[in-house]
Amino acid sequence: MMSAMTTPHRGRRIMAMAMTTAAAATLTVASGAAFASNAHQLRPVAAGATADAAGPLQVQEWLYPGPVGNVTCSAPAEYADGRVQKGVLKAEYIDIDGSGDPETLFASNPAYACNGYSAANVADVKAHSAQQYVTVSLADLSSEEALTGSPAKTAAAISAITSLVKSIGFTGADVDFENYWSWVGDDQANYYNFLTRLAASLHASGLKLQVEGPPDTTTGFNYGTVLADGVDQVVMMAYDDEYQSPVGSTCLAFSPYSWMQDLLSGALAQIPAAQRYRFVAGLPAEAYTATAKCQTIVGNQTVADMAKAPGYSTDPAVIASRRDPGSGEIRWSSGGAFYDYVDQTALDSKLQLVRNLGISTISVWTLGGGNAWFSANALNAVGPTTYVGTASNRCLDMPSSANQTRADVYDCDGSANQSFVHATDNSLQVLGKCLDAQGRKTAPGTPVVLYTCNGQTNQQWAWRSDGTFVGVQSGLCLDVTGGAVVAPNGTSMELWPCTGQSNQAWTAR
Repeated sequence: MMSAMTTPHRGRRIMAMAMTTAAAATLTVASGAAFASNAHQLRPVAAGATADAAGPLQVQEWLYPGPVGNVTCSAPAEYADGRVQKGVLKAEYIDIDGSGDPETLFASNPAYACNGYSAANVADVKAHSAQQYVTVSLADLSSEEALTGSPAKTAAAISAITSLVKSIGFTGADVDFENYWSWVGDDQANYYNFLTRLAASLHASGLKLQVEGPPDTTTGFNYGTVLADGVDQVVMMAYDDEYQSPVGSTCLAFSPYSWMQDLLSGALAQIPAAQRYRFVAGLPAEAYTATAKCQTIVGNQTVADMAKAPGYSTDPAVIASRRDPGSGEIRWSSGGAFYDYVDQTALDSKLQLVRNLGISTISVWTLGGGNAWFSANALNAVGPTTYVGTASNRCLDMPSSANQTRADVYDCDGSANQSFVHATDNSLQVLGKCLDAQGRKTAPGTPVVLYTCNGQTNQQWAWRSDGTFVGVQSGLCLDVTGGAVVAPNGTSMELWPCTGQSNQAWTAR
């Protein structure tokens, strides 16, 4: 997320982040330009990170202050639609300055006129959400060291944070210090000490603590350790892979599906299974522009900004040609610049990937500027389910997240590849995409593949009481090729007339 300071910190966007990006595949857009899209085989997932049964979805959204005219000024009108009426709003009301001292971001200051701290803004946030957090941010490592390296400043900041949260009746505090990649010496230990002491102070007043973590599991930040230190919820900001774009390459997406899955699975593996309900997945609803072969990136842009960009289009055919199958995002080049934004379809698909990993709580960056929000179908979709073939005793399975990958059956292993969501629109979703009758064909033997969700009837599957999935378009059954036999691993799926045989019957687990 972005600080309200003059220089946005967004520390996770540091180019020197020590993360590994997947090998790039190539997607060609209508203009003929090609860009990179992370894609790789997804089996197996990280050890200990099998998909758990996801509970009811809980939604959070960040809110940051800015001057009059800033895109963030439209945020209240956006959350007034009730999107988080039963969820969480996180308002940035405190920053830590360069000396390590807390600074309240009053709306009376022109720099924070929109969404800054005021009685009226507090009341509005509370009126439109069930829970509220005060986000506490800072700009850089030196600010963090000034705070956490000084017992006196640590005590003063904890007192100020606790006092403000308690006085305005919010649920708790949200700590967003993003210097994990730069820690040296005692920085890591001091950071954990600060969290432990802040958690104790908040808990003593009946308040909660949430903490933002990096899209990286190789830093000194450990998701399990943070929770063990008393933090109530920990968020992985699972986006900003674009800042890892290799020199001279086409820009990476905000959050390629396979990259997201690897990161989220790795974070879950750091957390004991019984505590994973305290994990939150951060998703992007924003845009960026890049020049200089993706080495100069302007982030934290909005859909409103994209509408002014050269080549922007609302033509469904153009949008479809620009949709990256590896991320769902809309991407194009024009005049030497590169553009990327997350629309509702992309946001929905990222949510489904998260749900398929058994994650029940999400946090979205950011409000303002007309950024995307989820469709009702995505928000209402049931949690992930494993479907076991009656004849094969193997699981319905998707070997890869790439479009046109053919579905098969495989030994049940609890991975995200086998965690399907049967959504309210009858789509059968896995790895952020939909099960699809290839080419919209309806003939017996038509391959059943993975494809970007598009709402068409060849991606709709009716679940019958006899355990069969029937294609809404074709009227044919989801069938394990070869008939009612114990099909070996990798046996592919196809459409076939419904026969009542056991290779067309599935048990939900």
